[in-house]
Amino acid sequence: MSLFDTIVQLLVFIIPSLILLYQFIFFNIGRKRVYTEVNLKNVPFLSIIVPTKGENVGVIQGLLDNLSKVEWDKSKMEIIIVSDDSKEYFDKLVEALHFPEGLEVKLYNRLGHEKKGYKSGALAYGYEKSKGDLVITLDVDARLNKDSLLKAYSHMISYGCDAVTMNWIGYTTNQYSTLARGLIVSTLVADYSILNGREKSGLKIFPVGCGTLFKREAIESVGPWDYSMIQDDLEIGSRLINKGKRICSSDSPVLVEVPDNLFAFYVQQTRWAMGSTEVLIRRFKEILKSKSNLIQKIDMILFLSQYFPIALTFIVAVILLFYSFIGYGDPLRTPLILVWLIALSLYAIGFISIAKKLGLGLIQSLRALGKVSAYTVSISPFVLLSLFKAFAKKRTYIVTPKGKTSKSNIVYIIGALGFAFLLSSIIYLIKYDLFSGIWMLYYSSAYLFTFFTYKNEL
Repeated sequence: MSLFDTIVQLLVFIIPSLILLYQFIFFNIGRKRVYTEVNLKNVPFLSIIVPTKGENVGVIQGLLDNLSKVEWDKSKMEIIIVSDDSKEYFDKLVEALHFPEGLEVKLYNRLGHEKKGYKSGALAYGYEKSKGDLVITLDVDARLNKDSLLKAYSHMISYGCDAVTMNWIGYTTNQYSTLARGLIVSTLVADYSILNGREKSGLKIFPVGCGTLFKREAIESVGPWDYSMIQDDLEIGSRLINKGKRICSSDSPVLVEVPDNLFAFYVQQTRWAMGSTEVLIRRFKEILKSKSNLIQKIDMILFLSQYFPIALTFIVAVILLFYSFIGYGDPLRTPLILVWLIALSLYAIGFISIAKKLGLGLIQSLRALGKVSAYTVSISPFVLLSLFKAFAKKRTYIVTPKGKTSKSNIVYIIGALGFAFLLSSIIYLIKYDLFSGIWMLYYSSAYLFTFFTYKNEL
């Protein structure tokens, strides 16, 4: 076996398998939650910061109506909405919104020199306008249960946390979207593994961008969100961990809307890929110098590198594409494929078990898993591009258009790559290079499936 074969097999089979097994372990640890008892008589003043741009009035109104029903002393609560919209659209928001009785709502419009950065800048701006001893960040499409805030705060004081992440529960307004159903399941799987499971294993966890309750003194110890960076949650989390602040995972639910179409999923995932890599680059020193042990530091670095395997697999697929024309032999011929198949099977078992818990049947679960997997593979080239963008001095992104139908030319690139990988697969199979041929067939199917079915989500 050549060095080339060894490297290819490592990147295609071993690294993805280790990541899936790593997640599977934490998933099984994290799904056994410890529920927090709520027994609070007095609560501190709470500031809820909500950044918004281009959102429908009805979505914002829905959040205000939802918060008016949440259990908290309303005399100790303020809602700060920071709009990055034009003055004309902001004026329409002010005129159209109805503020529920007893709810203190403050609206701000960032314009001119005040408009620094994107969401991180809006959060920093809202924080400067806030006065709460506690601060929570919410997206406009987030929804809370009546006791969500009390449960999060109870967890905070019970375990001595400086920040508490809520339990992410996905929802969708598009009941016909198989992608949305799959993401609702994978959102809960991720919450169990990367938040609750890692914390219960003694590892450091980062805040989440929607539904993290902070002590004001914790934010003051490191400074507010850095407007020059994209991934607000991971960025401030790195600095909090550096100062030895404790970030906890709770069972307090926050409902978050998931993407229901290819374009929205592509926008979300490429932004997260760019943002997490940017944090890894610019906050690497804070992680290394943090008050954490070696294993915790390695885990944080691996967590921030979570999109690299997707990009590396795409690079290998492109190499194998050209190799099918000019090379000889079967680069993926190895028993290591069994490790990869086992890892995929274990992840599928975990996914289906959660899907069943959420009321999906076996066929629905398999379709949802296939959809999410295919879409994830098919946006790999754009994830790779986003990783490179993270190194640029200036980075831009657009807000995930959840609940909106959108079209994009990315499907033509996805389709072209799918047919190219399929052709490569046929060449390998004609030469009886079965392992490489079958894997390329599997890989190409994700692109072709996405290309031919994405319209069903619109």
